[in-house]
Amino acid sequence: MNANHGGIPEDANGSSSRLPLIGVTSRSGELIWVQKNTRNYMDLLTTLQAQVVVLSPDRPARLPDGSRYEPDRRGRLPEEVLDHLDGLVLAGGGDVHPRYFGQELAGADPERIDPARDELELTLARQALDRDLPLFGICRGCQVLNVAAGGGMVQHFDGHRSSVKDPELHAVAVTPGGWLHGILGQDELEVNTYHHQGVDLATLAPSFQVDATALPDDWLVEAFHSPEHRWVLGVQWHPERLFELPQAHMRIWESFLAACQETQARRQP
Repeated sequence: MNANHGGIPEDANGSSSRLPLIGVTSRSGELIWVQKNTRNYMDLLTTLQAQVVVLSPDRPARLPDGSRYEPDRRGRLPEEVLDHLDGLVLAGGGDVHPRYFGQELAGADPERIDPARDELELTLARQALDRDLPLFGICRGCQVLNVAAGGGMVQHFDGHRSSVKDPELHAVAVTPGGWLHGILGQDELEVNTYHHQGVDLATLAPSFQVDATALPDDWLVEAFHSPEHRWVLGVQWHPERLFELPQAHMRIWESFLAACQETQARRQP
């Protein structure tokens, strides 16, 4: 009989297989916080047949194989945690401290800044870029991704923060012939909007290319990708909230998962 450890299934030939393992960042790994703020990402990825590990600055990262990685005093996890991941999602949340892109506070909300989360996510993002790990930045995560790659952001503007209890949607113009356009197959997309910070052309990292801009505020970059990597995308909206969005958003998740599966396949002997 073949041994099967850690709940990893075996195929008909007796070889081990597993679902792709995707890290999702969170301000806290405390159960109540995760249930309130991270559950939508976890539920969606689970629906797509992926495993999820929560990566936070205040709790150990616990992986399905029993590995456990402790954050340091600044909130950063050991880089070795990425050895186990097939993809990384930088989730939404509060504001990034402007010191990371060479500015003083000028619109960012000090009450929404978490230095440990900044350290965790900026470090993970740079390491994931170096490894060419599939990387999906969402809302705050989009901004973190841009800063990690050498860009900045506009610290505050009005008109794009709605309530999760009464969400507002607006259209974005998807760049014709662009990378995201190839995934979606459409020129416009309705998105939700929960942010007061964002990226414009002046603050976009030099290595990234614009994939969508806001309508009618076409100065605001709503999505960008890295042409230097297999799958790196930042979006300013929250596509994990599919229950309030057009189903076209699922195509983005399916494309991300396919890239994660490719990473997993490359690791298998």
